[in-house]
Amino acid sequence: MRFVLLSAFFFSLIVSLHAQSGWTPPRGEGYFKLSQSMIRAGQFFNPDGDLIAITTTSIYTTSLYGEYGITDRLTAVLSAPVFVRSTINKRESSVDGFVIPGDEFNGLGDIAFGGRYGLIHRGPVVLSASALLKLPSGENAGGQSELLQSGDGAWGLTAMLHASHSFYPAPLYATLSAGYQWRGNATLDYSSGPLEINYDDAFRAGGEFGWTPGDHWQFALKMDLVLALRNGSSGGVTGSSSIFGNRITYLSLIPEANYIIGTHFGLSASVGTVLLAQNILAAPSFNAGFFYLLK
Repeated sequence: MRFVLLSAFFFSLIVSLHAQSGWTPPRGEGYFKLSQSMIRAGQFFNPDGDLIAITTTSIYTTSLYGEYGITDRLTAVLSAPVFVRSTINKRESSVDGFVIPGDEFNGLGDIAFGGRYGLIHRGPVVLSASALLKLPSGENAGGQSELLQSGDGAWGLTAMLHASHSFYPAPLYATLSAGYQWRGNATLDYSSGPLEINYDDAFRAGGEFGWTPGDHWQFALKMDLVLALRNGSSGGVTGSSSIFGNRITYLSLIPEANYIIGTHFGLSASVGTVLLAQNILAAPSFNAGFFYLLK
């Protein structure tokens, strides 16, 4: 089992890690975040989970995320990758100097919106259910090569249950989540002709253990599991060994640190590690953000 760094971003286009919590904000309160994610990969996890070399591929994503308490139980959620930049490096032969040009594509990502409802919203143990609808607002065949993507081009829906427990008076908490991710069909509009893709659905699970040592710092260790169910009509990946392909499976650990400035503002940073994966880029993913707490 290889322990290497992997993009923890993956489907924050579908389910933000921050949304994996049993707590719902009180009515009129919320959490809003502007973040930047970067992955630059020269390796890829193939369908067998082995690492293979690829032409260096990079994905940079600027995202907006928001939660707002409509009532004490019902929370509106939005996850919007407003700018996605994908690139492939050029390649030069060491034998004859022949150059294969690189490629780039900039576009809007796949926007997701929905809500979370507090089934049990008081006490040391809380339980909530969430549902997020993903729009096919991204491009799945971009650039001159038509291999670059800012989304998978398919409708999607993810439904999950979240249970959280506070260890008060100790400054610790824990969350467990589980659910189902439905991915629809998409058409890749290549110049040579359209290609129909029927994506696999997936089982999703997550966990988070957090520590708040004071008024300003909060640390968390998160786990994210995506297990493709192989019920689609096509296997393998789409695009340039991307993070938007089919049959993506991974188990990752994500350490995160948050620093609260004053009462309403804060900074966050995280990086992902992976224990196993299939059909996804293999490289360090760095994530930084600025958030606002509405109180």
